[in-house]
Amino acid sequence: MEVSRAAIRGIRESLSTVQGSLLRLEVVVLLSALILAVLVLYGSANRRSSDKLLRGAMWMAYSMSYVVVSYAVGIIQDGPFRGEAFVLWAAALLLIQASAYSAPVHSRRDVDQRKKLLLQHVLQTGLVLWLIANATGRNASYRAAIWAFWALNVLKTAAKIAEMIETSRPDMSVKVVADYMAVEEDSTSGDDQPPDPATMRGYRYIFHGEEVMEPVVHDGVRHARDNMLSQSTDMSVVTIDQVYRWIDEQPYSDFEKDRARDFCLAFALFKLLKRRFYGYVPAEAGSDKARDLVLIGLIHAGATGPDAAFRVVEAELAFLYDFFYTRNIVLLGARTYICVAVAVAGLTMWTAFFGTLGPGYHRPHLGVRDLDRAVTVLVVVITAGLEVFQAVAGFSSNWRYVKTVYRCVRDGRPWSKRRRSHLWWKESITPPTTRYWEEKAGQYVLLKRFRHRPWNLLSWLTLYLVEPRRQGQKRGRRKPLPPEVRRAVLLSLKHSHCQLSNGVRALRKHHLLPRLAWACRLPRLTDQILAWHVVTTACEWYYDGGRPAGRATAGDEHHRLTATMLSNYCAYLVAFVPEMLPDPSNNAEQIFDSAVQQAGDHFDGCTTASDILHRLEQIEAAELPCVQEGGTYESAGSATVIERAAVLWGQLKWAVPSDARRWEVLAEFWTEFLLFLAPSDNVDIHAEMLGAGGEFMTQLWALLSHAGVLERPPVMHRQDGLSGMLDFP
Repeated sequence: MEVSRAAIRGIRESLSTVQGSLLRLEVVVLLSALILAVLVLYGSANRRSSDKLLRGAMWMAYSMSYVVVSYAVGIIQDGPFRGEAFVLWAAALLLIQASAYSAPVHSRRDVDQRKKLLLQHVLQTGLVLWLIANATGRNASYRAAIWAFWALNVLKTAAKIAEMIETSRPDMSVKVVADYMAVEEDSTSGDDQPPDPATMRGYRYIFHGEEVMEPVVHDGVRHARDNMLSQSTDMSVVTIDQVYRWIDEQPYSDFEKDRARDFCLAFALFKLLKRRFYGYVPAEAGSDKARDLVLIGLIHAGATGPDAAFRVVEAELAFLYDFFYTRNIVLLGARTYICVAVAVAGLTMWTAFFGTLGPGYHRPHLGVRDLDRAVTVLVVVITAGLEVFQAVAGFSSNWRYVKTVYRCVRDGRPWSKRRRSHLWWKESITPPTTRYWEEKAGQYVLLKRFRHRPWNLLSWLTLYLVEPRRQGQKRGRRKPLPPEVRRAVLLSLKHSHCQLSNGVRALRKHHLLPRLAWACRLPRLTDQILAWHVVTTACEWYYDGGRPAGRATAGDEHHRLTATMLSNYCAYLVAFVPEMLPDPSNNAEQIFDSAVQQAGDHFDGCTTASDILHRLEQIEAAELPCVQEGGTYESAGSATVIERAAVLWGQLKWAVPSDARRWEVLAEFWTEFLLFLAPSDNVDIHAEMLGAGGEFMTQLWALLSHAGVLERPPVMHRQDGLSGMLDFP
């Protein structure tokens, strides 16, 4: 014990010396460089990340990086470390920090925090300049790298400040697009040929160039229409129909052209979707032209397959994410990116080899031998690698691609290698193949999670800065959303002709009305979600427990997968993102909490799925006197979620005894119901969830917005003992 204490005392004494300070400095520099490098690499994929723990860790690491860099600079400033090698480390850390500036932003609140960190970075830049001016040594390689790293950091910081100033100004382009769209549909109504969404004929939506147009200040509608149309004929303004014609003229395959069309259309639709975040009501809402754009122009079976609609929406939301969270839209020419990458790589080679191995190198007289050389080489290699990575990433930028298409269409130039200067490296006309979002959806099963009692230790440790979880709230892993489920939703939208239904249409199709109509006119839509969710879960457990092996067909499994995935996703929204649902979020939370409590009361003592199913059958039998001969459940308005689900499950089994047909009914019900829930005026929650990895509901919301569907039809409930009616065709 005495030996160990003496050893610890010796270590402390050694660390308190200059040699110990140097060792701490070397460790801090390497650790900071590695953390910041991870942040830069993570920033290229942060749109796809929905892992809350990972995003929290990245933001914490980013915030702490400023403290660590300040600590390293403080050691250099206060200690006897005025040599050029140490100042080179500080300049390299400063440059890496500038590169990682916008990487981990996941919410609009983080943007304000980022402004404070940027101010701190500016102060650190000035402090490092003071270190550079007072650095000792005559190593020309180090001196050149120091000034290059510091100057490049200044340029990147200036670009971030310019972006911050730009974001603080009103975006006049949104009003321009809103004014233009207000007259665009009227201007095409008199054309000899009707609009064709397949070729975009008649869809003169602005693709790019609206910055040369001015918002219309007018006294009369006719004057505004003429003024705006005259501005749209400017050669600098390119519309999406012009882009489609230009793509048709290029000598590429149908697949490549379809991908290019979809991507360019996504950029045009992004400009339209921005209006909703600024309070503008789309002028094309409710028009047949907007509806055909989605039902015919997006949901098609072209060369790119039936998933084109979601591919367009995903690319559109990627533009929207960049607009809200990164604003990295200050484009430089490809040659500039190459020159920067080559210059930094050259300085790295020069510094790493000539600086550390050449005659100008002078090693410190203390510390571990040659450790300073290793740290210098690693730091400058990391710096150069990140600069090259960002240059390569800039080549596949969405914004660069659309900017190049815009210039080609505006100037009448083909997409040819010899005549193109902005994307000379890219042979194909296809857009960047970057994955924008995780194709996953949150899942929650009430009958599995109602017993969960969270500890909320993290919330307690952070003095409730982290919101505590409520009873029954146990977030599971997001599951991949299969293509067949996404296509089922698209087919439901196409077949319904954008006439939304909360499931009544599916019940009517299968002759289940009016027996089950009561389950579609519950007091709140959240009540309907949870009741049908419990029924779908019960059907799944019943199906798994009683189905003979080999009886299921591919069609049965498809309907079952669609029904269970969408049911669990809607329950997940109730439990974790109620702001995306029609009911006020406070009401939805209260209904969910009550459902968790009621499930605990009804299923007390049930330990297995078969026990829960048996208890549901008992509840159904107890509630049977409240069911009229025609199937109407008289106590539906006052019953618990579990009681409603038990009655509904029994009626569904009796009315649809076939497992295959029952899954078909549930699949069609949930695809209709999910679309019915999608329209919303709460645009803020969609912007917030974009920063948190995105939601499938946001994609549906954007798709319906472009179809001109901004509101859902009313549902008349039974109130005060009076029978309501459902306003659906």
